[in-house]
Amino acid sequence: MIMTSEAPAERQAAAPPPASAVSDPVELSRTLGARLGVEPAGLDEKAFSDAVLAQLRTDRLLWAPAPAALGGLGASMLETARIAANVGRLSGSAGLTYAMHMSQVLTLLRHGTTPFLQDVTARLAGEQRLVASGTSEKGIGGDVLTSICTIEEEASGDLLVTKQSPNISYMDHAGAVLVTAMRVLPDGRKSQVLIAAETARMELRPGPDVGFIGMRGILNRPYGFDARFEEGAIFPEGYPIIARETMTPSVHILWAALWSGIAKRALDTTKRYLGKELKDGEEAALARIELSRLVDKHHTMLALIRDSIADWSAAEAERASGAAGGLGLERTARVKRLKIVCSELLQEICHGALGLIGLRAYAERGPYSLSEPLRDAMSARVMISNFRLTDANAKIERFLDVGL
Repeated sequence: MIMTSEAPAERQAAAPPPASAVSDPVELSRTLGARLGVEPAGLDEKAFSDAVLAQLRTDRLLWAPAPAALGGLGASMLETARIAANVGRLSGSAGLTYAMHMSQVLTLLRHGTTPFLQDVTARLAGEQRLVASGTSEKGIGGDVLTSICTIEEEASGDLLVTKQSPNISYMDHAGAVLVTAMRVLPDGRKSQVLIAAETARMELRPGPDVGFIGMRGILNRPYGFDARFEEGAIFPEGYPIIARETMTPSVHILWAALWSGIAKRALDTTKRYLGKELKDGEEAALARIELSRLVDKHHTMLALIRDSIADWSAAEAERASGAAGGLGLERTARVKRLKIVCSELLQEICHGALGLIGLRAYAERGPYSLSEPLRDAMSARVMISNFRLTDANAKIERFLDVGL
């Protein structure tokens, strides 16, 4: 067994960064680029994404939804989505890392009710550490509601999970990983559970960097790992409930938000090009009309995101009042549709911007390059396959009758 040391400084518990003097988390994220001290042109995508994440940590935005008692800013889902959009506009990779991490943060905040989980949450929030997802597994065909690995008990009393994951993102920054596994109950039945595994107690066997087309600022690797933990690290609710109520809807909302930021970057570049490079005339007029159509698509993305956030907020209020939890069929279908439609609109916007700018957008570098947004946009369809989500919606939409 090999204990990896991909980023020793990140793996050691670090002193929490000082709180920012600015209390508005959205404003902090909007002005993030001005505080970086580096330009993306001077760094590769990984180095720039890491610089953005480091600034988010300094600004204490990595745990923005956490309450003030945990060092957070008490950000709402709308505020968290706006932060993700602002980060995505600056760096698609940093935005995707932020969105995925936030779905894990919200899971800990909403479902981590054991004393151990509350202690882990407080430490991770205080140190502004990232939390990765370990729900994927070789052999399950992409269905994260299925697990092959099973919790075992060691002679020492520790619990152990040995798992083979085809990909875990940003493990070089993670202080913990939320891992799914099966647990054999006293009556012999099996239940899928979620575990908060601290990376300090994980033995990792990393495979080679996957080398995806886009999102090159994120370390993506397959991992085999042994995770040791105590009983309190297991979430009390079963994973299917956690996924349905929190992890899946939150990540769809936050993915869509970061995609809106990538789309905004493409639109900003196009507006700058048209303003500086095209003279008044028929070509410029036609280009402005086409740009307006792309802006319409961006507005559609934003409207869908707001609708899903409203659904999230309504479900959260019901949960707080003690009413039946969960989004229900109609809201569940909407949040899946959000992911499907926004992933497609992002590609349409980026491809449309490429058509308006031309070869200067197709270039890897330059003031009008859209290389990074175009590559990053291609990831949107395959992070939970649109085919899988469309199939799931097709099975329930026949029971729904939705109107204005």
